[in-house]
Amino acid sequence: MFKSILLLSVIAVVVGASYLFSMVKGPDLRRYESLKKPRITTLPDTLVLEVPFETSTDGLKNVFGFLFKTYFKIKGVPKKASAMMPAIARYENNLDFAMEKSERAEAFKNIVWKGVAAIPLTIDLQKIPVVEHETFSARLARWHYGETAEILHIGPYEKEAPTIQKIREFIASQGYEISGYHEEVYLRGPGLPWNRPKNYYTIIRYPVRKK
Repeated sequence: MFKSILLLSVIAVVVGASYLFSMVKGPDLRRYESLKKPRITTLPDTLVLEVPFETSTDGLKNVFGFLFKTYFKIKGVPKKASAMMPAIARYENNLDFAMEKSERAEAFKNIVWKGVAAIPLTIDLQKIPVVEHETFSARLARWHYGETAEILHIGPYEKEAPTIQKIREFIASQGYEISGYHEEVYLRGPGLPWNRPKNYYTIIRYPVRKK
């Protein structure tokens, strides 16, 4: 199973809009260059602001819009893109990217996405402002990690499939298996004039365990 390019495109537009809102340069991406090669590492648990969702593809922009709206109402968190933690998402992906493009396009029309969108927090919080919404709600949560396989994809979202295949093969070659949801970290996406698709940065992650 590979990820939905359409899902990524919707997410990336909203994430990119948040960078435009801050009107500053995003995070320094040089420190992620080593992730061009897949690795298995141990990551610490992380406090996040999260928004669970079960929605159509068209509804994803509303999920991330609500997430950022809530985040910017929290006192004490960084508001500039250069200081904010990148948005992340975990979700179920039941699409088969081995199918023909026409079949996949048809499947996209009726799919319902289930997952969680989030922003990691750099300060300790006990509560968050209540932001009313007829569909979504935000909450604090601690995302658990441990052993994690990750790889950096640089380039357009529609060309991610080989990168995903690469990390899946790497996981198997190291004697591991995937033990949880597909996760993505959106380091750079559309939203600013100089952010061309060939320069998008996305970290692809999977929780893993020994076979």
